Amino acid sequence: MPLRLVKPCERGRGGPRAARAATLAATVLLWPGCLPDAHADDISDDLARCAAIALDAARLACFDRLASDTVLQVFSGKGGGMTDLFTVEVPRILNFESSDVIMVATLLRADDTVAQNLHLGGRGTGRHLIAEPGDYRLQVNASGAWRVWLTAPAE
Repeated sequence: MPLRLVKPCERGRGGPRAARAATLAATVLLWPGCLPDAHADDISDDLARCAAIALDAARLACFDRLASDTVLQVFSGKGGGMTDLFTVEVPRILNFESSDVIMVATLLRADDTVAQNLHLGGRGTGRHLIAEPGDYRLQVNASGAWRVWLTAPAE
């Protein structure tokens, strides 16, 4: 299966609150259609968890945390593959998820030197901070479906 790059949503007019709402709406509406089905369940669980919070301020904070994970780039596939080069200009979180028993990924710099080895044993997710600016690519070997996405670190 070829790798897919999903371009980030462009922010429209309306200020930060509108942008955050648009990001959350795009997350809810677009992710299930373009990413492995396992994530659709995860976001539904997260939304349900936030909705169940009784206190208004705590419930809003929960939804804000979900919306703050603005997805900048997404790569997904099944089995093995290599992403195209992507540029990191400021620190970014590399999130990775496996839907099967094994996922081994190598974060490579543009000159193909190893920046970081990553792995998951079993279904689940992991995170790695890419602190150094540069051009990177990711080599992935997995026994099933996987996805990788970049987000901004929490402020």
